[in-house]
Amino acid sequence: MSDFYAGLIHYSGPEGVNGREWFEMVPHPGGRTLRAFCEMDSIGLSRDVTMALDGQSRPVDGFVRIIQGGAVRGSTLFLAGETAIDCEGVTRELGRVSQRKVLPEPLQYLGLHPLVGDALVTISRGTDRPGEFRTIHGITNSASPNGELGLLAIPTDIDVAYLGAETIEVPAGRFDAQRFALRWRPEWPAADLWVYGPLAVFLRLTWSMIDARYELIQLRRTR
Repeated sequence: MSDFYAGLIHYSGPEGVNGREWFEMVPHPGGRTLRAFCEMDSIGLSRDVTMALDGQSRPVDGFVRIIQGGAVRGSTLFLAGETAIDCEGVTRELGRVSQRKVLPEPLQYLGLHPLVGDALVTISRGTDRPGEFRTIHGITNSASPNGELGLLAIPTDIDVAYLGAETIEVPAGRFDAQRFALRWRPEWPAADLWVYGPLAVFLRLTWSMIDARYELIQLRRTR
């Protein structure tokens, strides 16, 4: 049985902490369940996410609910198959939605915007050929930086480069980390991301585009 992880991430900007993310990684035979609850104080948003992953950390299904300004902005369920992904939900802008996106290959990455989920794209990239950007094809529920717009099944391409192994310290402790660069759009600057271990546990992300810093504050690991 794999390890169970539970932790807390802080979101910080120029004026200090402005959000937080609680998460759990729960192992089960053949994969794991990832749960995250995110708060973004500056835009009054909360995000509730659950994802099932197979043994290679590929998405099986996912659910996300966005609440902003005290009201539900959207709730959507994603079901990944070998050749397509289905999206069923309700959004404030579109009402009831039902989509099917045909996939050229099994889905590698489902971006529902918690940081612990974003970190999983590094598993698809791998650690070969350091410094070389490789495009990871996936589906996201929102193309906006804060993840509050769209809320449908949207194809996304993320350019990811492995930059090497580093030992870093975050408030949760000292870790032997793997460092990656993530570029969500060609015109956006790359973000720097550090993850820990074969499950790509999130440690730190910095992104100059929004003058933000995200760090792991607490981590509990049990068998």
